[in-house]
Amino acid sequence: MYRKLAVVTAAVAMLLGGTAASAVAAPAAPVAEVSATATIPNVVDVTPANTAQVMQWSYTKPVVLDFTATWCYWCQKQKPYLQQYNTADNGAWVWAKVDVDRNRDLYNKYRVRGIPALLNIQNGQEAGSRMVGFDGPTSLRNWLNNL
Repeated sequence: MYRKLAVVTAAVAMLLGGTAASAVAAPAAPVAEVSATATIPNVVDVTPANTAQVMQWSYTKPVVLDFTATWCYWCQKQKPYLQQYNTADNGAWVWAKVDVDRNRDLYNKYRVRGIPALLNIQNGQEAGSRMVGFDGPTSLRNWLNNL
């Protein structure tokens, strides 16, 4: 958005006089975009207090909502692979862990019926397919590659 504003402002300045174009077109906007991206963590525990912020991050990079529980055997089997792939992908996506016992509203909002469940969130809404259950590391890697 800042980049578009700078381009429009530079174009108007050029049309009106041409001298202010170089001062207006200074590349300050990319610095703001980079710093906004830099503040997004690779892994986050989703709580009712930070849900809106996590959804906002999905406008910058994919967010994988991981509906899980400490008592869920398959969730615990999947967890080390999610950690490994998130690290290997260098923060290309946010691993957003949702404890279903503490986040019933989010669990119900997305109509999750079984765990573990992974949802691809982009631009504030669910995008693509879900992955429900854990079929092993290969299917998990394939699903993550399609974010």
